Amino acid sequence: MVEETETIIEAQVEVAEQTPEVAVAQETLDFSVTQLEGVGAMTEKKLTEFGVSSIIDICIRGAAEVAEITGVAKSKADNWVFKSQKILEEAGLIRRTDMGTVELLEYQENYDTLPCKCDDIDKLISGGVKPEAIYEVYGEFGSGKTQFCNSLTVEAINAEKNVIWIDCEDTFRPQRIIEILKAREYVEDREEALQYLERISYYYTPNTEQLMGTINSLSSILAEKKPRVIILDGAVGQFREEFLGRGTLAARQNQIARMMTHLKNISFYFRTTIIFTNQVQSDPAVMFGDPIKPIGGNIVGHASTYRIYFKKAGKKRIARMVDSPEHPMADAEFLLNNKGVDNLE
Repeated sequence: MVEETETIIEAQVEVAEQTPEVAVAQETLDFSVTQLEGVGAMTEKKLTEFGVSSIIDICIRGAAEVAEITGVAKSKADNWVFKSQKILEEAGLIRRTDMGTVELLEYQENYDTLPCKCDDIDKLISGGVKPEAIYEVYGEFGSGKTQFCNSLTVEAINAEKNVIWIDCEDTFRPQRIIEILKAREYVEDREEALQYLERISYYYTPNTEQLMGTINSLSSILAEKKPRVIILDGAVGQFREEFLGRGTLAARQNQIARMMTHLKNISFYFRTTIIFTNQVQSDPAVMFGDPIKPIGGNIVGHASTYRIYFKKAGKKRIARMVDSPEHPMADAEFLLNNKGVDNLE
């Protein structure tokens, strides 16, 4: 088994050297969980029943969930996650966790940013959304959250990159994507636009069970499509709707925490961008200033790399960078029209 694993890793390194952009997912799925010490046929069967079929799945689910699935001690599951991550690092398939500061700076400066092509918003987010990051976009209905996602989707598919769209509110409209493609003069007619739509993998998840099932089964589609961005429209709101009353608060937050952990790991191990739109609520304790805050609590806030607040201001809209590891709080003004999010006239 050791010799077989070494052979596989050598093959992956060779592939990684041939393709500097590193198509992570496809190669990683060749790494069976049985190469981990202590994972025999019975344990493999348990993991497979829960959609864990590779070492990258081990990393995405995390030690606590793997221990829960298999019944092993968490310390043993921690070791499996650690060993899996080291295999991926040594194969050159993920960023090393022991990078020096200068090396990390150079790595991040070479990020493939994806713009929305609205100048003010792109300036706000330093040219576009980055891989290995989670963007929370929150605001009232009609504030431009979904249109921002639509615009990013159009830019991705126009660059011949794939998108995964998980629709939790049944509001995704392919017609709108076609409208933006035409308005931005990327296509001339419907037939040409349909070819672009093929780059979007769409999932409708009407409840939290289907949402979590979709997220847990993403590895195979990620391996095949290698998406530049994954969009979840209204995900946190589903937990709010299904877990009613204060008595369900702990269970709701546990489920949200599990989802955010999976998404954070997916963004890292597959080098992609996660964007999720979030609903808001009014905080009655706020006497002065804006009482609007996103739902989901601190769990969502801590898991998000960037938090952007979208709000209405008459005919125009405002996007505010609320939280970021690198940006100061700042505003961007924009319009909503047939181009999606657009510059002020």
